[in-house]
Amino acid sequence: MQTLAKKNWKIVPQKTALVVVDMQRFALEKGSVSETRGARELVPRINELADMCRRLEIPVIYLCQSNRADLSDIGLLKDFKSISIENQLEHLEGKRGVELYPGLNVAPDDYIVTKIRYSAFIPGSSNLEPLLRGLDRDRFIICGTAIEGSVFLTAADAMMLGFRVFCVGDLTGNTGHAKAFKYVMDRRIAKVTIFEEIKKELEQLMAKRSV
Repeated sequence: MQTLAKKNWKIVPQKTALVVVDMQRFALEKGSVSETRGARELVPRINELADMCRRLEIPVIYLCQSNRADLSDIGLLKDFKSISIENQLEHLEGKRGVELYPGLNVAPDDYIVTKIRYSAFIPGSSNLEPLLRGLDRDRFIICGTAIEGSVFLTAADAMMLGFRVFCVGDLTGNTGHAKAFKYVMDRRIAKVTIFEEIKKELEQLMAKRSV
């Protein structure tokens, strides 16, 4: 059986970014209507992953959902979920929900990119694509929440645009259907890996640098 080319994809620090998706209060804070299963527990390992990336000069990008407070740019998203403009934990401008979760160790040189759709790559959603191309990045590691929404759709559109995507499967929050989405992602969209594997690859790269 022929080995798929993606099996040989590697992290190349000069060509790679880390994209952390929707790790915001609206998805992580206890009691939020959009609280995502297991997302808070991801924070320490995401911090560790981000720290390793910074040491390798891999840009760290926090991708954040943020819609206008009057819902004028939210489109059909409101037809699939209940959104209250009075709720402080919604992903709306001026609400606490759009803030990055307090436990994340965000560095001054990290990038914060806002988006208005689940996918960051569809026209008008965000400036993630021009940022990656401006940084000369043709691949990225993706983690965050949720695998069934923004992580999956951002990764899918990225692959279609020619970016190699490494999804850290056990660093993604989910709403109960993670196994199926990871299967589809690995078959059609990305190289799905786990934290310990990506950590080992990054540690090997750091060791080479220190020689």
